[in-house]
Amino acid sequence: MKDIVRLNLEDLDCFLEALKIYFPEDNIDREIWKELFEDERTFVYAVKENDKLKACIAIYNWKGENDYIKIMTIGTHPDHRNNGYAHLLMQHIIDESIKDDMHIFKAETRESNIKMQRVFEDFGYKIISKVEGYFENPVETAYKYSLEV
Repeated sequence: MKDIVRLNLEDLDCFLEALKIYFPEDNIDREIWKELFEDERTFVYAVKENDKLKACIAIYNWKGENDYIKIMTIGTHPDHRNNGYAHLLMQHIIDESIKDDMHIFKAETRESNIKMQRVFEDFGYKIISKVEGYFENPVETAYKYSLEV
């Protein structure tokens, strides 16, 4: 059975291990993620099946300050891609955020990440800008997206 669960600080190491598998070329800073997990505005959800993380999403809720939800990361284990997990997580954060009266979502992805671009487009996100050299390792253009629901 697949469940979407909210991760907390006790799940940090499991989450970071998952990110290393999802994004092997990225430099994942444990201390930054630890601070984020301790921040009450950070929400991390995962598709969990038989105690294994199949996919994760991390968001930051800027309610009262910038009034949007920032998708910090979303990824799926390579063995479980193309199973709709990114869509499932994206719908979950939209549903949860609307309950909190949050209706604007922002995110970015690499120019080469066609699959993530399709997920954003499936939900109605629009490209608001392209930023050359935004990503490192390798250096790549970012497509910045926004959605209002």
